Amino acid sequence: HTTILFEEEILHLNICTEFRIPCPNHCNQQDIPRGQMQNHLDNECAKQELPCPFTDCGCEFRAERMSITKHIKESPGIHLNMAGKTISLQKKLLQLQDERMQEQKKWIELLAKKVNALEKCYGSQLIWKIDGYQEKIMEAKSGKKPTIFSPPFLTSRHGYKLACSACLFGDGKAKGKYLSLFICICRGEYDSLLMWPFSHRVTFTLLDQCEDPDNRRNISYVVKPNTCKENKPFLGRPIGERNASFGAQKFMDLDTMSTLDYIRDDTIYIKVEIDSEDMIVI
Repeated sequence: HTTILFEEEILHLNICTEFRIPCPNHCNQQDIPRGQMQNHLDNECAKQELPCPFTDCGCEFRAERMSITKHIKESPGIHLNMAGKTISLQKKLLQLQDERMQEQKKWIELLAKKVNALEKCYGSQLIWKIDGYQEKIMEAKSGKKPTIFSPPFLTSRHGYKLACSACLFGDGKAKGKYLSLFICICRGEYDSLLMWPFSHRVTFTLLDQCEDPDNRRNISYVVKPNTCKENKPFLGRPIGERNASFGAQKFMDLDTMSTLDYIRDDTIYIKVEIDSEDMIVI
């Protein structure tokens, strides 16, 4: 048994969930525990004003609970029409959302391709994958396609634009005996900000594809550009799309190419590295 002082009793009655109070809508139930009042208003009170259940379909009718029931029974056609229009509108919205999602998917795929291209481009090195090697070397041997070119790459985000070329059956005096590798300077967006002539060391590497990294015997060749006046067609700022190529005419003899794992799954990999020492960073 709890004893409550008079002053405290007044405060308690204002919050007590068991204290009985009349319905604020003045319906025939006037003795409802405070804690059950919300349930009474939501589910029982005949005089509680409610929106039509088809409010989301556009019906703006509001009335007491009993009148709402009558309203629904008397207007089935109107409500059915509203529901049909709402479903049709939602279907169109879903279609628009689906179209937008497809557009966003295409945009994401495009951005992914651009990112992939940038990753290949923006770096001081290129790893050039040459697949279909046997077919390509036969085309080079027949003279159908003596030279193949790599994708262009940049020495840095705003650096020199370069491309590698390969004569798989050899070039000039090396024809039929050696793999010839060259590099050329292409006209780029930032050429006016770069230092000319091009003077940075270039390293070509044929990668050994042996599964055990410790047993790989990569073959490398370093080219140090000679910036004399005579080499301007090779090292100067490009006037056309690209300069004449320079590099290693006798990079590797073709007989050695077939040894170890330089050719694997009819594919070879050539890494091209540009020495960034003393290179201007924009």
